[in-house]
Amino acid sequence: MKRFLTIGTLAFALAASAAHAAKQPNILVLLTDQWRFDAFGHAGNKDVKTPNIDRLEKESINFTHALSGVPVCCPMRASLLTGQRPLTHGVFMNDVSLNPNANSIAKVLNSAGYNTGYIGKWHIDGRGRSSFIPRERRQGFEYWKVLECTHNYNNSFYYADGPEMLKWDGYDAIAQTRDAQQYIKAQAKNKKPFSLFIGFGPPHAPYHSAPEKYRA
Repeated sequence: MKRFLTIGTLAFALAASAAHAAKQPNILVLLTDQWRFDAFGHAGNKDVKTPNIDRLEKESINFTHALSGVPVCCPMRASLLTGQRPLTHGVFMNDVSLNPNANSIAKVLNSAGYNTGYIGKWHIDGRGRSSFIPRERRQGFEYWKVLECTHNYNNSFYYADGPEMLKWDGYDAIAQTRDAQQYIKAQAKNKKPFSLFIGFGPPHAPYHSAPEKYRA
């Protein structure tokens, strides 16, 4: 039963408070790729400058004993969205599809009255890293600016609602952050709560692709 606890508990809690939308918190999930747990200023790393994250850490709970159930990209992402282990959700290696009918966190949030969005790297569709992902395979996310997978961060593309491939302006992590800011500002005018996931590609290799001022 433990493998179903995360999504199941969330579903119960959100359903119970669906009638009290004003009290429901907005949810922002920032997912980076291959960022070591100790590569932060607050962790004592002198080679990395992370002042904003360090400030956030002082106001947050830092789960120092937490670990991923599987240290591989696609299985971990599928587990994050479903609350299940890889042998249950079926994504046991990279470039394998997560069942479109999976009970994802976005579907649970939608049913609780949330607007949901996803920006950036997806990597659980399993039908080609540059292929268009139709709405029925988006695991319930409504707002959508996504590419399955790329590590060409300065020449990065995405799809929105249609099959036309669009291009992020400049370094994609910065462009994706700006898009997320616009989404959040737009949602501030909405009475419904929102949940936004942002899947950044960096700091996954190549390591020297960031704008010069951000390089160590």
